[in-house]
Amino acid sequence: MEKHILSKSTFLRGVQCAKSLYLYKNFIQLRDSVSAEQQAIFNRGNKVGLLAQKLFLGGIDATSTKRSKNIASVEKTKQLIESGAKVIYEAAFQHQHVLAILDILVKVDEKWFAYEVKSSTKISATYLLDASLQYWVITNSGLPLEDISLITINNKYLRNGVIDLNQLFSITSIKEHALKNQDLINEKINLSKQVVVESRMPDIEIGEQCFTPYNCDFMGNCWKSVPKNSVFEITGIAKSEQFSLYNQGFKTIMEIPEINSLNEGVKTHIKSVKAGKPIIDLLAINQFLNKVEYPLFFMDFETFMPAIPIYDNTRPYQHIPFQYSLHYKKDKCAPIEHFCFLAEQGFDPRKLFIENLLKHSEGEGTVLVYDALMEKGVLNALKIEFPQYALNIDNLLNRIVDLMQPFQAKSYYHPDMKNSYSIKNLLHALVPELSYKNLKISSGSIAMVAFENMQTETDMFKILEIREQLLAYCELDTLSMVKIFEILEQQIK
Repeated sequence: MEKHILSKSTFLRGVQCAKSLYLYKNFIQLRDSVSAEQQAIFNRGNKVGLLAQKLFLGGIDATSTKRSKNIASVEKTKQLIESGAKVIYEAAFQHQHVLAILDILVKVDEKWFAYEVKSSTKISATYLLDASLQYWVITNSGLPLEDISLITINNKYLRNGVIDLNQLFSITSIKEHALKNQDLINEKINLSKQVVVESRMPDIEIGEQCFTPYNCDFMGNCWKSVPKNSVFEITGIAKSEQFSLYNQGFKTIMEIPEINSLNEGVKTHIKSVKAGKPIIDLLAINQFLNKVEYPLFFMDFETFMPAIPIYDNTRPYQHIPFQYSLHYKKDKCAPIEHFCFLAEQGFDPRKLFIENLLKHSEGEGTVLVYDALMEKGVLNALKIEFPQYALNIDNLLNRIVDLMQPFQAKSYYHPDMKNSYSIKNLLHALVPELSYKNLKISSGSIAMVAFENMQTETDMFKILEIREQLLAYCELDTLSMVKIFEILEQQIK
């Protein structure tokens, strides 16, 4: 058996962009490095896949001892089928130089059933195409399938004791979709094979395909000619609008004409970039500051969202708060005080989280958060979970003011914000001396992964290191808010 030309992943890559497929096959060294967030998604998928195998116990893994030896995996799968195996994990098949590795293959009453596991709660068009390719490879290689299904996460499942796998997972037959897609699969395979054997790289300009269905990992190569201050730095508008401007010849923001059909927020950004200075509405800022009363609490939460519920009375992908940071300022002249909480490893953090938060934030005064949606959502959920604290939580909720408001409304707009009011863009623009760049944990998504990984970590030195990194990250979030608020106050002075 000859080595495969396409696999499931390279097939999907070719469907998204032929140039990406060509680069992957011929110049893989140009590929962008995998981000920590993306690696976490891969790890989560592997973890969910292994757990789903327990739905069908007694299976044999067809993976070759050497992972690169896919031909050996195909041969092992064939031998297992011929020897009467009923359940096979990582079953490998190849047809016309196309390789497909299936998560779970099951034989019931002399009929074969295929299962592909996804860590998502929904079935996407890409998942259907993915499974359709597997159906094409498996059936054409000589194994008839009675059915092919996707196993996904049921986000309605509430854990109570030992995980109930039959409740955690949802199984959906997609054979009807797979059958409808067989001609399309055959067509796309032929096109992708042609791309692989071509001596010249496909001449494909950057476009929306760079982001759909996934961000391409060759953007570092294909986008290197895009200039600084390009129209792609204008956030808050659709990718189609960005490419419309770019393809009309407006490569940079400076080239966009004064009269255009863009929304007012984008026009403010363009005006600020061209002027090279901030646009400030002092009246609007003053109106915002009038909503704020000392003493001030600057508050930020960190949550994590395990796909497989860790604690009782939690659901898949539920926001579980595990950390907060509070900077406190009694009055305008008072020094800043800092309070924080970070949950211990291995325990449901929610009760201790809310008890400590209520203690540290008790009294009067405004509670400032940045983008209040998450904090309010967490507090409202805790109010239901711990009704004994409902009145105190309501008091805290009533004191919250969103520091994002004046920036979202463009009352204070700096060109380096790039039409975004994320706190990182804001910090870069207004307080450049503070930065997340030197932190090991530098984003909420990385913090999520770090805390979840810490739950199974056994090295105490590693645990202490992660805790220090989490505390440093969350503290910088609220310190940034303090500095940003002070800048608003200085404008009114």
